[in-house]
Amino acid sequence: MLYYINKLVKPFQAFSRFFSLIFVCLCTLLIPFILQAQTPETKKSVVKNIKPRLIAKLPQGVSETSGLVFFNKMLWTINDSGNPAEIYQLDTLTGEILRTVVVRNAVNIDWEAITHDDSNLYIGDFGNNFGTRTDLHILKIPKSALLNTENDTVEAGFIRFHYPDQASFTRELNNNKFDCEAFFFLNDSLHLFSKNWADINSRHYTIAVDTGTFAAQLIEQLEVDGLITDASINEKGTIILLGYKKTDGRQWRCFCWLFAGTDSGRYADTKKVRIELGKAYHLGQTEGIFLNNDKSAWLSAESINAGKMLRKARLYCLHLDAFLDF
Repeated sequence: MLYYINKLVKPFQAFSRFFSLIFVCLCTLLIPFILQAQTPETKKSVVKNIKPRLIAKLPQGVSETSGLVFFNKMLWTINDSGNPAEIYQLDTLTGEILRTVVVRNAVNIDWEAITHDDSNLYIGDFGNNFGTRTDLHILKIPKSALLNTENDTVEAGFIRFHYPDQASFTRELNNNKFDCEAFFFLNDSLHLFSKNWADINSRHYTIAVDTGTFAAQLIEQLEVDGLITDASINEKGTIILLGYKKTDGRQWRCFCWLFAGTDSGRYADTKKVRIELGKAYHLGQTEGIFLNNDKSAWLSAESINAGKMLRKARLYCLHLDAFLDF
């Protein structure tokens, strides 16, 4: 009996081995094409539902907070377009305004970001929603003047610049590549990251820190899949880019990118991770970020007043321990 069973089974075993071999060969041939067909979205590391910790609701005086910087154990912010040319020190526990410093020789056309080096504070007046501005500039203010509590007014020097790759200044509201809301200082230069409404990527430029007039130097383009609203760098060289993206219908979702430090100052090919922060409806319009050296970050959100969507400006803390092991 076993003899006849073996006679019957052997052809099926051979048949099975043949198709197993065919399957392995097909997989070997198809895997490269499957990997090549992956979109950038499937290749990048995505972490969802990281919830920033609320510190405080911010007062009306900084309802349009548009950037953050922290030094000497002091947290500072600014408001964006059309507001007074003032810098505000915030209480890190309550969010209350502790001090207001006026920049007496400046106008706030569209202040969008604030950063610093060892000696100076820099304010980016480079908001450019229509893509038409020909007066882009950065304010340079000595820290010594800002920290002098006996005088609540300071004067700024000006770093004026343009984008050499901008050929057209046609008015295009929220549909151009030359808006900007993010920068930081690194290696004797200011590094700017554009808010590209047209393709939701970001162009990385550098500018000298000297007062005068300069052409911004295009370094690279980053595929960030969203609108970048602020940037910061810590002592390790890790950078963070903050932003938001319109998803379904009228819904906006907030996110940040972390990029590992690099000697070259280029980030397109370095290790990175994207962190989803939640809906703007709950958080507010995320506009300010400062990356600390203790694997945390300060985050500020501008108030929202759009129909039934009402959200006061807020100050958050973001814990990034799990994502900074580059």
